[in-house]
Amino acid sequence: MEQENNDSSRSQSQQLEDEDRLSTLTDDILLSILGRVSFRMAAKTCVLSTRWRHLPWLLPELSIDVKDFLSVPCTEPAEANDMEELAMVSLTKATRSFLADQQRESTISSLHLKLYLINTSLCEVGQLVGDAVDNGLLKDLDLTVLDETDPLGRSDQDMLQRAQEIDTFFRAYPSALDCLTKLSLENAGFDKLDMHHVLFDCCRQLKHLSLCYCDTGMHSVFKIDSPNSKVCVLEIYKGRFERLELVCLPKLEKFVCNTWESEHVPVTFGFVPSLGELELSFCAAYDQRPFKLSELLHGTTSIHTLTLDFQTEILWLQPEIEELRTAFNKLKKLSVCGIFVEFDILWTTAFLVAAPSIEKLRIQVAEHPCEVNFRGGNGMFRDSYSSVGNALRWLQEHAAERARIWWL
Repeated sequence: MEQENNDSSRSQSQQLEDEDRLSTLTDDILLSILGRVSFRMAAKTCVLSTRWRHLPWLLPELSIDVKDFLSVPCTEPAEANDMEELAMVSLTKATRSFLADQQRESTISSLHLKLYLINTSLCEVGQLVGDAVDNGLLKDLDLTVLDETDPLGRSDQDMLQRAQEIDTFFRAYPSALDCLTKLSLENAGFDKLDMHHVLFDCCRQLKHLSLCYCDTGMHSVFKIDSPNSKVCVLEIYKGRFERLELVCLPKLEKFVCNTWESEHVPVTFGFVPSLGELELSFCAAYDQRPFKLSELLHGTTSIHTLTLDFQTEILWLQPEIEELRTAFNKLKKLSVCGIFVEFDILWTTAFLVAAPSIEKLRIQVAEHPCEVNFRGGNGMFRDSYSSVGNALRWLQEHAAERARIWWL
């Protein structure tokens, strides 16, 4: 009988040992595991055992997303606002816990923070982040200010108010800006504010800036002249600018421009010696006036990756070859996407002629439900050559040896 009890005890002990093999791993391995799950899941692990209790406060990189604290999706605006406020209260508590000086056992190398622009909670979060920076607990901040409202449903006054609240936040917590390396903003109108000062002069450590429905007013001209800026990635989505003038951004490596209001060249480049990757995407109206790509690229000397997306609408570029040789001198990768299936594509071969060093060419042809006759405003490309088959044959004969080509 005693022998049976001993065997049973050993069996239970072995079972417990097998079930908790994770706890025998080193902190480095466990932290690597926790770094791959959501913030809330990582926080919950501290209740598993005393072995796990301190681990969440050792994570070198934190990602706190206010959406993780939303209970259920809500369609009613009033209820949605209440839920967002409650989610921000929960996010504030979590931020306070993880940034508390007395609990942190190591420095946070990077904090990814996604939040709503709710003043009461935002002020406390700003203070917590500022204190963490002052105490040497936080090195880099990645901040995303979310807005769930349909941008088309926001008035100019609403967008101006959001911009003013963002400006107020930046002014109130300058310490937070000292480690702000990535910033994403949505639905903010800087018509009556100095957008350049707010985003480039105040955010001196900024390396990645993403703006969606953020501008200085309809058909406005926005100049960026920041010789000391560290921005290496700039993304502009659905801005109402007539023209963006990148006068001086010496560290800029990648520029994305998606949708613009201009009838002419939407972007001009000045001193951008590091610019190597460019993405242009535009769903043009049937009466859109095409422009020359060489005019847009004037001033660039190091473009190695270029993406042009026509979003299955009309082609907004004029055909050219010789004018592109200088800008395409270092081009290695070219993607031409969203070409409506009824448009010929042999004009894309001009890019291969102008780019002697190209290695990869990706062409995407897409269907569209609209009628062809309505879409044919830019007929110069449609009538240049007879068929897509001709384009394919030309590319196979002249370009296959020096460039890898993908047809989608």
